[in-house]
Amino acid sequence: EEATEIYESGRDSVANFIGTEESGSIIFTSGTTESINLIASAWGQKNLKKGDRIILTEMEHHSNIVPWQLAAQSYGIELVYWPITPEGRLNLSQLEELLTKSVKLLAFTMVSNVLGSINPVKQITEIAHSHGVPVLVDSAQAASRISIKVSEWDCDFLTFSGHKIYGPTGIGVLYAK
Repeated sequence: EEATEIYESGRDSVANFIGTEESGSIIFTSGTTESINLIASAWGQKNLKKGDRIILTEMEHHSNIVPWQLAAQSYGIELVYWPITPEGRLNLSQLEELLTKSVKLLAFTMVSNVLGSINPVKQITEIAHSHGVPVLVDSAQAASRISIKVSEWDCDFLTFSGHKIYGPTGIGVLYAK
């Protein structure tokens, strides 16, 4: 009973860390990749079908590419890549053009591990939601440096790994609204 209470209090700590009161929306995984794999398989199985599309950016880490490549093979979906500008940024007006009726998810990194680009999560999420598209934010590269505010951003999924915030390896977090 005591161990369960300690474990569950961990959810409260994580919920506070990412800016939500919904500790019941916190799922512990082994890391960012497993979190995204879980979304791709569990959410994907229920929500994706042949002909659907998922938008990723050209700046994604493999943990936010490979699970969707596998989902594309399994479900017959298409991956669409939101290109980056020569300055290493995302063009928000271009997102409007990409968000067609066949898009079922937008998955993007909060901070690029290669470019260091910081993406405007709230603005991107608002645009996607205005088209009825759910959003997954990979915050692995940002969690230790930038405040996460899922309640303010209104993202549907958020992932990061414990070791990226100077914690132990083998612990990941998936927030699922």
